[in-house]
Order: sequence, then C-alpha cells, then structure tokens
Amino acid sequence: MSPNSIDRIIVAGGGPTGLIAALSLANQDIPVLLLEQQDAPQDHRRATTFHPPTLEYLDALGMVDAVLDDGRITPVWQFRDRHTGVVAEFDLSALKDETKYPYRVQCEQMELNRALYAKLDNHPNVEIRFSHEVLGAEQDGDSVTVRAKTPNGEESFAGRYVFGADGSRSSIRKSLGVGFDGFTYDEKVVQYGTTFDVSEAMPDIAGVAYISDPDEWCVILHLPEYWRVTFSSRDGEADDVAVRDDVAEARMAAFFGKSGAVVELHRNIWAIHQRVAEDFRKGRIIIGGDASHINSPMGGMGMNSGVHDAVSFADKMGQIWRGEADESLLDRYTRQRRHVALEDVRQQTIRNTKFIAEKDPGERKNAHDAMRAIAEDPQKSYGFMMGSSMIAGLRAANALD
Repeated sequence: MSPNSIDRIIVAGGGPTGLIAALSLANQDIPVLLLEQQDAPQDHRRATTFHPPTLEYLDALGMVDAVLDDGRITPVWQFRDRHTGVVAEFDLSALKDETKYPYRVQCEQMELNRALYAKLDNHPNVEIRFSHEVLGAEQDGDSVTVRAKTPNGEESFAGRYVFGADGSRSSIRKSLGVGFDGFTYDEKVVQYGTTFDVSEAMPDIAGVAYISDPDEWCVILHLPEYWRVTFSSRDGEADDVAVRDDVAEARMAAFFGKSGAVVELHRNIWAIHQRVAEDFRKGRIIIGGDASHINSPMGGMGMNSGVHDAVSFADKMGQIWRGEADESLLDRYTRQRRHVALEDVRQQTIRNTKFIAEKDPGERKNAHDAMRAIAEDPQKSYGFMMGSSMIAGLRAANALD
C-alpha cells in the first residue's frame, strides 16, 4: 500500500470497534490505515462481557479463541435483591438452538485487543500508526482527508472513506456536525477489582449478578482471576475519596459482611451516559462504537454493540468496494445500527439501571414481581434472554431495509 495512496479506508481509533472494522475490511482485500492516539496498545480494564452474537462474529474472523481461552464461560446470570437474594435467574443454555455460543463470556477487553493487534501487525492489507491523534475529517466527491496530530506535527491522510471509532469525544463525529443527544445519570459508577472470593459471602451468586438496593446497588462479575464489583457513587463523596484504598475496602466489607475484601487490582470511577448520535453517516464519513452511541454499562452491551457496528460497516463497505452496491448501502448501516442503539441497547440498559437503582418502594416491588414472572414463565424467559443476549435486537436490525 503506497503511503500516499487514497485507495484505502481510514479507521480512526484502535479500540475493539476500530480493530474489528480494520480486520473485517482487510480480510476482504481492502487496504486499511488505522490511526491510534496512544503510542502503543494499552491494557485498559474496561468492558468484560461478550454476548453470543459477538462471539459468533469473532468466530467468523478467526478470533474467538482469544476470548474463550482467556475468559470465563458464564451461562447463568441473576437479578438479585441485596437483602432477600435471588429475584430472577436466567440460564442462556436454553438458547442452544439459536446460537453456537449459548452463554456470556467474561473476559477483559484488553485480551481481545492484544490478539487483534497481533493479527493486524502481520496483515498485508493493514498499516497501523500509533501516536496519531485524529483531529477531524473533510470530504469531497471522491475522497476523505483525515487530519491528525503526529510526532512530526499535524499531518493529513487521504482515503476513500473514514470509519470513526475514536470514542465518545470523537473528532470524526464532530466533523459530521451531528448532535449527540441523550442524558447523563446523576450517579456515577465506582468499580473495584478484587481477588476476594465473593461466593464466600454469597454462596448462591452467579457469575453475573445485578443486585438491587435503593441505597447501594451493585453489579458483580466473575472473571477468570478476580471479581469485578461495581457500586453507585455516594452522595457528596469526592471521586478521589471513592477510589481510596481504605474507603474501597471498608465499603466491600460492609456490603459483603466479611473483612479482608482487599481491592488490590483496580479502582475506577466514571459518569454514566445514554447518548446516540443523530446520524451515523454523511457521505464518506461514517461513525461507530462509542463515537456513535454510549450507554449505561448495565447489561454489558456497549462494547458488543460497537463490534456489531464494525462488522455491519465492513460488510457493506466490502460490497461497495467490489462494485456490488452503491454508497446508498451505507444509509442502511445507519438505519440498522441506530435502530439497535435507540430501540434495543438504550431500552434494555435503562431498564436494568432502573431495576437495580429504583428507590421508590412500590416501584421496586413492581419491578421485582415483573422480573420473577418473566423468569418463571418458560416462554417469557426465552424471549427475555433472546433480548438480553442481543440476539433478537441484532436480528431485527439486520432485517431492516
């Protein structure tokens, strides 16, 4: 690939969405230039849940073993009440006729990123440039030009299209001039990583559990080598206090009723948003992943949805590149993926967040009763799992013209 050639797709951002887009395009013999702000692949502890459709996509790309080998297969997950225990339990193995992977896998996102970077590093159709912070993009009738801050100063890179996967503050989205409408929750998320065995305190806990409480809700995920515990922020508590060692360990001890819950791996705090871009594409500029939608983490759908964006975009771009379709196919990308973001991911994550954080006693009781009724009815439970595992929403979106 000539360094000055425009006969390529530029991918902005080297997270899972950008990496999957790059690999999916490259496997179709489409040249890719990937621009990443960091100076090397980063080991970020971010998303950890891989849903069945994502595993299927990774399988098709030859990358699923990177998740299965380093992850924990988790077919059973729960909604719980902090004081009374299990409210509803769901076993995804019931979906064995719907998917090759009837379970979630709990695995650090960084494990997949490492494998993807290794794969792309040896791919003849991919060039990766680190320390390239994308600043924006302009287009004309035949090409797109991406500006980036590089070790050599500001440079411009030309291509036929750009796929912006450069995160929630996306410069590519800003180049589109589209709104990023939605809202931000009042509460923040406080996350701890610990090797303390949560099952000692809660023997009947599943590998994924959403724990409802009006004062202190919690989400618990069991990864291969540790437990990730997520709380709501406390009113009036400063961010730097919430992640302090003594505060984290005291909070864990109080919640689980056991001392010794040392938080030795990581402590993070961040705001929770629900936002969707008003358009995912204008001309030769397309966005996906956090650049196009961000949501509550309750349900583990954000990273998965970004992977689905990448695969959808690459599939359509492949058809356009080969002359099998015209550019209008990219409008279908927007219709399909924006539908998922608004009507599926947003609705489910809002529901999950409301379930665990609801403070009104009557509303809490109604929510718990409704969830029990779903879990106890095989047909309703099946439909609920089809939705929560992202299978139903993805199928509905892919059927849109």
